[in-house]
Amino acid sequence: MKRYFILWIIGLLPPLLVWAQGERTLSLPRLEQLSSDRVLQVIQDSEGFLWYATEGGGVCRDDGRRMVVFRSDTEHPDLLGSNNVACVAEAGKRFILIGTFHGAHVLDKQDYSIRRLEEVDDKRVDDIVVGRNGHWWLTANKKVYEYAADGQLLNTYEGGDKYIFRLHEDKQGRLWGMEWEGGQLRLDHGRLVQITTEWPDSFDFRRISADSQGRLLVADGFGNCYALDSAHRQRPWFDGQVLSRFMADSVRMAKGLSERPTAIASDAHDALWFSTGKDIRCMRQGKESIVLPDTRDVSAMTFTKDGTLWLATIFGNVMSYREGNLADEDDAANEYGDAIVALLTDNKGRLVMVSDRYVRLYDPVRHTLRQQNIEDEGVYRIELQETQPGKRWSQPEQEVVERLPIWAWWLMGVLLMTLAGLIVHVRFLHRQRSRFLAAMKKETPATEQPLEKSSALENEWLQKAIARVEKHLDDDSYSVEQLSNDLCMSRMTFYRKIQSATGQKPTEFIRTIRLRRAAELLHEGRLTITEISDATGFSSVSYFSRCFRTMYGVSPTLFGKTTTAEGLPPSEMPN
Repeated sequence: MKRYFILWIIGLLPPLLVWAQGERTLSLPRLEQLSSDRVLQVIQDSEGFLWYATEGGGVCRDDGRRMVVFRSDTEHPDLLGSNNVACVAEAGKRFILIGTFHGAHVLDKQDYSIRRLEEVDDKRVDDIVVGRNGHWWLTANKKVYEYAADGQLLNTYEGGDKYIFRLHEDKQGRLWGMEWEGGQLRLDHGRLVQITTEWPDSFDFRRISADSQGRLLVADGFGNCYALDSAHRQRPWFDGQVLSRFMADSVRMAKGLSERPTAIASDAHDALWFSTGKDIRCMRQGKESIVLPDTRDVSAMTFTKDGTLWLATIFGNVMSYREGNLADEDDAANEYGDAIVALLTDNKGRLVMVSDRYVRLYDPVRHTLRQQNIEDEGVYRIELQETQPGKRWSQPEQEVVERLPIWAWWLMGVLLMTLAGLIVHVRFLHRQRSRFLAAMKKETPATEQPLEKSSALENEWLQKAIARVEKHLDDDSYSVEQLSNDLCMSRMTFYRKIQSATGQKPTEFIRTIRLRRAAELLHEGRLTITEISDATGFSSVSYFSRCFRTMYGVSPTLFGKTTTAEGLPPSEMPN
């Protein structure tokens, strides 16, 4: 009876929480006046103004009747290091701290002057936190910067080998940092200490703040902002945007494509053209057809105003397709073989080709090529936006969110409670039946004997772990926790055991198996790099290439031509 009572209480919690929060869903005002429809953070300052950090539109301030925009333009080219603003925060009721993709700035609300924090340099600032003592905490690249309340740099703290993208100060005033690929850091005695190697389930990664009336202001991970809105939104795709694996799957499901696209473009008749990595296909009026059957490794596509389809590959090749003819554009191709990650067109019909090391502008009419090299190391992202006032690539998305009435939440809670009670009751009856049968047969369950810690059993356990990973090789969501559950042990026990057996962390152990299989597939030469990346569970080709280069010292392309998988040292694989 005690179990059933606890289940009843748990079933009543969801409707009670909904009732406590209220039923109103609030829309933020004047969103149509924003300079960009992608909002990464929204806060309300001490004066009641709403401040929006936008992607491509700078910082916007809503003072209750109009929207004021702070961004770099032709008249003020150096106002901000970048119009892509990742985060904002208020400090001391006087300053607005602005973190952009290229540096940090401080806006003084007394005269609305903007100055640059020189110590952060040109690095991307992912998060800003103002502590209880008034100090400013900024994370950029792999470091955390501490500033006094007057803006003087106090300390710089070095992180690990991963990017720190979120900061948090708890109730005790301790500073925490979250790493991009998993892991949690804490500032202890003047240095950042690794606490965990994975994200905790209880941590909320969305940037959430509260206004003066206690209502939550949310900027989710998809560029939208709202108040007290928990509805699911899919990330919108627009022509020319680089596809992530999540977005490619969303487009595939929404458009009914047969395969996951590696590049997408829309023509003047709203037909969707996409690459599968092997060929180019067209989805028109719900019918899919293959247009170019043997066009491999296409990474970017776009249409110019004259109807020409331009294609770029991961090896730097550029092609054009018009009136049924596919031609190589040698004048625009990259002789070094660098992958082209984005292909866009401007209003004059010129091509903008973006790679990790340069940006090229190609004029198809004059056959002229201009190149801007990127000297600093790192991965860069280039955005294009119209410079005319009021012009944007896309319009804000209009959505209507309907909330369920309170009685529906109560009914759902009762149904969930009843279902949970039935499950517990069936398990109880099954246990009673097993005990009865054992008593009738006069058998007692054998006690489990502790495992003998011999080398043979250790090797057998390790082979089971490797087999489990290989079974889920193409599943990029297969985690350390799932692996430990498959091996019937806790995550901490598995961590200690795999560290002792292989000298690697669990995430490194899984990644090593994936990369070893990728090396074998590269040596066979049957699949493209994009297909190998998907088959071995990597979320993107660029991330797969970085991991492969780190492990083997060469790119996947060069490895497939010069190295055999059997020739690798046995230390590369824990078996």
